[in-house]
Amino acid sequence: MKRSHWMLAVAVLLVSGHVTGLRADTTCSNADYRGVYTYFSDGAFQDLPPQAAVLAGPFAQAGILIPDGQGNVTLEANASYNGNIAPLFTEATYSVTPDCLISFTVPLPPPLVGVVTKFYGVLADHARQTALMLTEPTVGVLPAQQYKQDIRFCGLGDFSGSWQIDMGGSIVAPKERAGLFHRIGRLTADGNGNFSAVSVADYNNKFASEDFSGTYTVNAKCFVSLQYKSSSGEDLTIVGPLAGRGEAALVMVASPGWAVKGWLRQQ
Repeated sequence: MKRSHWMLAVAVLLVSGHVTGLRADTTCSNADYRGVYTYFSDGAFQDLPPQAAVLAGPFAQAGILIPDGQGNVTLEANASYNGNIAPLFTEATYSVTPDCLISFTVPLPPPLVGVVTKFYGVLADHARQTALMLTEPTVGVLPAQQYKQDIRFCGLGDFSGSWQIDMGGSIVAPKERAGLFHRIGRLTADGNGNFSAVSVADYNNKFASEDFSGTYTVNAKCFVSLQYKSSSGEDLTIVGPLAGRGEAALVMVASPGWAVKGWLRQQ
């Protein structure tokens, strides 16, 4: 009996060591990071150059990155700088270390011309997911997430059925509504460009039950854009790319005064 226990213990140690060895053998390179990645980020810009001081405040962004596997990447997104909405198109470089750490060098477009940012991140899930954050310059706190996109050449039918809504951030304007914001709800899309939704929203600790509907489009790059009118009459747009095989969308509110991003997840 004692010998059996001893042999079992040795076998467990050998198997554990083998598994540990396999995990330790995971290596990465620039070539592992390629294709199309969806992403969103949020946070706040604090110490900006004088020409961009008006943009200091809450930040949100959602879009896609297209790395080529050789250290170059193209970004296409929408961004909210303190409630000021602007498209983002820029080219950047990246480098992946053997232990799957990744760094980005991103020159910012106008009005932040001349500001070169650096991001530090870690690849996971066989390079299908990345967690990263801004490290240089010290102009704010900006974490971000990236998820591989497998779906291609999308149309209205790729966004249909019922979806979980989970979005949060800050509202900058109008002043009477400014503050933290979060929304949880359910959206139903008909696959033909129409949707309806119900949700509970927290406007800076003031809760509201919402029932709204509108229209949507889906472009060939798999960006979903939803347009609707709020109960107060405000025209709102939610936009962002489908991720994975289309089971989720990383979105943001692309309307002036909002710095809000989040998820739409298929139920």
